[in-house]
Amino acid sequence: METETFDAITQIQAYIRQISKTFEITIHELHNFKFQDTKEQDTMPTSLNADQSKLIKARADLIFQKIKEADLLMGSLPSHFESEKEQLEVIRQLQKENEIAGEKLAQATQLAAEWQKKVSDRIKQVAREAAIDRNPV
Repeated sequence: METETFDAITQIQAYIRQISKTFEITIHELHNFKFQDTKEQDTMPTSLNADQSKLIKARADLIFQKIKEADLLMGSLPSHFESEKEQLEVIRQLQKENEIAGEKLAQATQLAAEWQKKVSDRIKQVAREAAIDRNPV
C-alpha cells in the first residue's frame, strides 16, 4: 500500500513537470509567433493562423489531459496518512505476523524432513525386500 502511494506521488510529480514544461514551451512559442492582423509591435495580436491555432489547441489538449490524469492520481491517494505512532504499530503487527509465519515455516520444514526420512526409509526397506526376494539366501 505504501509503495503504491509513493508510486502515485512520483507519477503526479512527473505529470506536474510535464504540464510545466508544456506551459513553458507554449508560452515561448506564443511569444515568438508572427500574428496576423498585427500592424504595430506594441498592440495585442488579434488572430493566429491555422497552423498556430492547431499547435496551441494540441498543447492545450495535452495540458488538460495531463491535469486530468494528475487529478485522478491525486484522488487515489489516501485521505489519511498514518502518524509515526500508527506506522510503528503497523510495523510491530507485521513483525508479530512474520514471527508466527516463521514458526509455521519451521514446523512445516521439520515435518517435511520427518516425512522425507520416513519415505526414504520405506523406499530402502522395499528395495531390500525386493533384493531378498530375488536372491533368497
